Amino acid sequence: MGVLGIIHDYVVRQHRSYRLPKRLIHTAALLVGTTTLLSAQIARAEPVAPAIQPLLAQTEPVAQERLENGIYLFGEKPLPDQLQTAYMIFEARAGQVVGAFYSPHSSFDCFQGDVHNTQLSLAITETYSQEVYPYMLDLEDTAIAGPGGSQFAIEGFHQIDTVSDNDMRMLSTCQAQYSQTI
Repeated sequence: MGVLGIIHDYVVRQHRSYRLPKRLIHTAALLVGTTTLLSAQIARAEPVAPAIQPLLAQTEPVAQERLENGIYLFGEKPLPDQLQTAYMIFEARAGQVVGAFYSPHSSFDCFQGDVHNTQLSLAITETYSQEVYPYMLDLEDTAIAGPGGSQFAIEGFHQIDTVSDNDMRMLSTCQAQYSQTI
């Protein structure tokens, strides 16, 4: 019988003598068993310092390195041109981005920004007021098979391969708006 079995039997005996609720018994058994197993692992473990040094040397590539130059379309849904769905079209060049947020059959807001490790840092220009406000999007680390091992992904968005003429029209409008600052 393993360590967890012994602990479970002990807790069940305690349950019978003290009339504890069954859920409490199972939770206590799990916690005691986990603590016991972790204590045993720690007692047998090698010194921690040698294991940490190689891990520090293996840093994950920053998102900027995964974002190749090109035009990207992302949507809250994986299909293009869905009503009441937010999309973003942008062009990336050397870690800098220019693009637009839009919803089909609605206005669009231009943005510019760059990639910082795990975030896309944007300055969005509101279409009507021309007010500029900052906005951050978290980037996901998605593993893929093959060379490179990961790809650029934005949390809460799906990459869409089909870019429409309308997407390109909005993108070129925003590129023209920011042409003096890029």
